[in-house]
Amino acid sequence: MIYADTSFLVALAVVADHHRSDAWNWWRSEGTPVFCASRLTLFEAENTIRGKSVAGSIRLSEVTRAMDFIYRLRLEGLLVRRRVDDHRLFPHATRLSQFHTTSSAFGALDILHVATALELRATTFLSFDNRQLGLAEAEGLNVAPN
Repeated sequence: MIYADTSFLVALAVVADHHRSDAWNWWRSEGTPVFCASRLTLFEAENTIRGKSVAGSIRLSEVTRAMDFIYRLRLEGLLVRRRVDDHRLFPHATRLSQFHTTSSAFGALDILHVATALELRATTFLSFDNRQLGLAEAEGLNVAPN
C-alpha cells in the first residue's frame, strides 16, 4: 500500500506547484499506481489549494481544476480514502512524538500522517516534506519520490 501526504497530492493536482514534475515523473515511472490518503490528507490538500488562490499564486480556475482532478482520481479508483479510528491512530502518534520529537521538532500533522501510514500498514510514504520523509523512513517505510 502506498500512502500519499498532502504535499504529494497537491503537487499532482496543482499545475503551478514546484514539485509537480517530480510527482508526475514518479507516478508515471511506477505505472500510475493506486495510492491512499486519509480524510485529513484530503482536507489539508483542499485547504492548501484554496490558500494558494488567496495568496495569489494560482487563479480560482486552477483551484477548480485541481479539486476536479482530485475528485477524478477518487472516482477512477487511483486515490482511495482510508479511515483510521482515533483510538488506533493517536497511540501511534503519541509514540512517534515521544520517540522522535525528543531529537527533532515535528509538527502534529506530520506525525499524524506518518502514524496513519503506519496504522494502514503502508509500505511506501509519498511526500515532498524532507523532515516528514525522514520520520517515515526512520519508522521503516519506503519513501518517495527520491
